[in-house]
Amino acid sequence: MRTRIALLVVLITGSLPAGIAMAEQPVAVDAPITDEAGVLGADARAAERAVAELRREAGIALSAVFVPSFDGATDDADWAELTAMRSELGAEEVLLAVATDTAAYEWWIGEESTLQPDAVEALIDEDVEPAVVDGDWSGAVVALADGLQSTDVVDPAMPSWSPARTAVVVVVLAGVLTALYLVSRRGSPAGRDSDATSAQPS
Repeated sequence: MRTRIALLVVLITGSLPAGIAMAEQPVAVDAPITDEAGVLGADARAAERAVAELRREAGIALSAVFVPSFDGATDDADWAELTAMRSELGAEEVLLAVATDTAAYEWWIGEESTLQPDAVEALIDEDVEPAVVDGDWSGAVVALADGLQSTDVVDPAMPSWSPARTAVVVVVLAGVLTALYLVSRRGSPAGRDSDATSAQPS
């Protein structure tokens, strides 16, 4: 009986039209770019560079996942959210999910993200969606990564720090503290005595 059922499954799935793909369940991504649809090819390098630059310059981690189709048991938003949950994405992470067979897409950001959801949605509608419709999968990732570097998508009420900005602030603060220390030392009696001693001829 089991053999007959297995054969029936093979016959049914094998008889599906070529343009219809099996739906993909939400996945746990462990890399910035996950291409389960096999559509990026050599173009994956451009997407990876854009994602790396975004993280370096703005401190935002972007993940993009490409699958043939979303799971039909959930709507697209649920698919992206479940993928983010399974991937344990954090507040400063962004997920772009694309179903390549139908040119469908969804996105997710953390509830505590410094990004403005309305601004991200506008960015995706204006820059990412056209690339998805055209089948420019790598271009969709690059467009999103470039747009997320704009201050227009950052909530002004929330602090946003990139590694580069943090390094600059640390250097500046170190310089200010050093200057204050030297000024205060010169103004103290010990500092004046030290200066007078060093000024005496030997």
